[in-house]
Amino acid sequence: MRSAVIDIGSNSIKLLVADGVNATPVFETIRETRLSPNAESSRERIDDAAFSAGINAVRELFQTARNHSPEKIAVVGTSLFRTAENAAEFARAVESATGTPMQILSGKEEAALVAAGVLTDERIHAPCAIFDLGGGSLEFIARPESSDKGVFEISWKLGAVRLSRKFFPDTKAPISRERLANLQAYVREKLGDVLLKQIPRAAQIVFCGGAAGIAERLLPELSSEAIEMLLHKICAGTFAERVALGVPEKRADILPAALAVFAEICAAGNISRAAYTTRNLRYGLCAQLNSAAG
Repeated sequence: MRSAVIDIGSNSIKLLVADGVNATPVFETIRETRLSPNAESSRERIDDAAFSAGINAVRELFQTARNHSPEKIAVVGTSLFRTAENAAEFARAVESATGTPMQILSGKEEAALVAAGVLTDERIHAPCAIFDLGGGSLEFIARPESSDKGVFEISWKLGAVRLSRKFFPDTKAPISRERLANLQAYVREKLGDVLLKQIPRAAQIVFCGGAAGIAERLLPELSSEAIEMLLHKICAGTFAERVALGVPEKRADILPAALAVFAEICAAGNISRAAYTTRNLRYGLCAQLNSAAG
């Protein structure tokens, strides 16, 4: 069985075509569309230009998926579509462009699929604590066993794009200690004591998502100390200086917020080191679709 998933997020739209119940990848690609609004606003709305770019990207990726002859193509939207006032309009446009309904995932559904995807990585084992940071939200999944028994899942509105527009309005300038401290205090308050209570004993800690992948490439290891050092180095530089350090240009504005979230996760969960995997939501959904068909 072969399936394809188009995952529409706040920051990017991703396509995975994969075979079998372990979601063996056949083809992957990404489009950096940044559907999330560029400025903090009480009304969260996908603006017209981003809306059109997003629909065009979905249409292109859907055709690319069909070229790989999957038995099933699923289109899903995550955090942004749970809050944007024109989410339903976007979903209708997706269905019109592709002939396939777009499913808007709840936070619980998103977290469950992230966990399923992460566990298709043979290097990851239960018990584990999974942190998937996207543009709009942070998913935390604690799995004390290899089965679904006792799984804890929660989604916070702590995505890197969402936090950047709230706390770091000037994307080109260095970030002051005061602005960074304000963001970290906000994240700390939202996390509370959940991680200390819910991370299973002897759990493998796993980070996933685009920002985690950048951190993993820039650091010798995903340790709390290394993340903290990189956070302050990145915040001290301008946008251009971040790019010069190896941060992708389309992520250089949001990486400071992402690193701040990772640092607060480490502090709140008493975490010293984490693993990284590229496998998350779209792998979980491909595995689910292939399993159901089998």
